[in-house]
Amino acid sequence: METFGAALRRLRGDFTTRELARRATVSKSHISDLETGRRAPSAQVAAALDKALSANGELLSLFSRSLSAAPHYQVPAEPPRTADYVSEIRDTNLHLIALDSRYGGTGIADVALQAFRSARRTIATGAHNANETDLQAAAGETGEIAAWCLYDGDRLDESRAVTHEAMFMSRLAGDRAMELFSLSHLALVDLHQRHSREALRIAESVMDPGVVAPRLGALFKIRAARALAQSGDRRRSLETLAQAESALLDSVHPRDPHWTWWLDSSEMAVQRGLLYLELGEYSAAMPHLNDAAHGRIRRDPYAPANGTSITAHGEEWGRAAYNDLIHLFLALAMAKAWSDAEPIAATVTEFTREVVSARSEVMLKTAVRLVFSASPQGGPSGSLLDLSEEICRARAWSVSR
Repeated sequence: METFGAALRRLRGDFTTRELARRATVSKSHISDLETGRRAPSAQVAAALDKALSANGELLSLFSRSLSAAPHYQVPAEPPRTADYVSEIRDTNLHLIALDSRYGGTGIADVALQAFRSARRTIATGAHNANETDLQAAAGETGEIAAWCLYDGDRLDESRAVTHEAMFMSRLAGDRAMELFSLSHLALVDLHQRHSREALRIAESVMDPGVVAPRLGALFKIRAARALAQSGDRRRSLETLAQAESALLDSVHPRDPHWTWWLDSSEMAVQRGLLYLELGEYSAAMPHLNDAAHGRIRRDPYAPANGTSITAHGEEWGRAAYNDLIHLFLALAMAKAWSDAEPIAATVTEFTREVVSARSEVMLKTAVRLVFSASPQGGPSGSLLDLSEEICRARAWSVSR
């Protein structure tokens, strides 16, 4: 059978490649690829060329025959997932958490999302021999991890949508603790989008200590405190955060969910720093953000025993420390504390080569712009300007002096 390319060369006659490409509204390279067989035509292109050459359906017929002659492959059906599938999902979740903690969730968001979709599809089709409730619980956790990674990637609408799916999966499993964790994530997305009223409404619906475990209640008090700070209620926001700290001092309680391990002194330090940032009290925020970043490193088993400086290498809390330092850099830039900002910028520059956190880098870009827009008199040093430019190059930003 004559190939499509051979027929096209025969039928086009005196037509130049340019003229034929113009008539068929395709590129010249497309015509050349079709004639040499480097590219197969689509139905639309075959029809357009047939019309341009007045081929009376010959090219379309060749196209149709080539489709029918092509070999058909059938993807073999996958065997049902075994009972070990729940353990596989749990292991995947642990790996995703480790990667997020070290390198940030931005780069693994699509992988986490694919893991959740795969688990959800297996449950929906019933193609497994695992315990359904255990599988739903594991998948709900995967969904929450995916939602977090999407949040870290500043893909907020996707994060919100996946959170709702994860909540539903956890609800089917009867995993109330993970369902509430997903609900706290919705409040976090609201705070990032400055929907403080909705975030506060979510938090206040859950944080009653008589209803939930102490650490879980503390998490929702943290969300409520941030929401109150965004609305300008300084007194209530500080009181609510103090209540959260008190609840954590009373832990660990037998009813506390396993995933509350990250609510520690470093997390409370960064939350207090963020609260002061919301209130516009930059000087008050700085020591708490500094304590948070250093606290992450002290948790690191690979850090030198006598080390006090923060580095981006060899530590499991890379993303968290990076986020803390970005907030500290922003606070220093807002306060125009340029000499203090320089060493922090140097460490942030180092982190940009190791960790990616798109949502925090929105604030990093703001800090860099403040550096570049500062007055030359009493402003940032040349070294700080150079570091800011290096950050921009590492992130391929167009921001410049």
